[in-house]
Amino acid sequence: MTETLTAPVLGIENDFPDQLFLLFHSGSGKYGCYCHQGVHGVACFSSEAGAFRFAEWIDLSGMSCVEVVFDEAREIAKQRPMPIVSLMLLDRLSEPQIHYVR
Repeated sequence: MTETLTAPVLGIENDFPDQLFLLFHSGSGKYGCYCHQGVHGVACFSSEAGAFRFAEWIDLSGMSCVEVVFDEAREIAKQRPMPIVSLMLLDRLSEPQIHYVR
């Protein structure tokens, strides 16, 4: 008898919101990113306010907040150069939800 695991990947049961907010710098084409325990990812938030609070830590003026659906955010993360390997939901900065894209 074959047994199917209900959550074969750690954290898969934690769903990302359908709508996400990313920080974007149009002059350079850069997105706000974060590194957690050596994993680099595009920073995303479930609220615009959360994104703007995070923007205060970024040493680059002119960041804007863009609202995207999850699939768009995932594609943006995939298109970023290495070492970006994930999309990170940073609503709780000390416990980010990490979605690997490569």
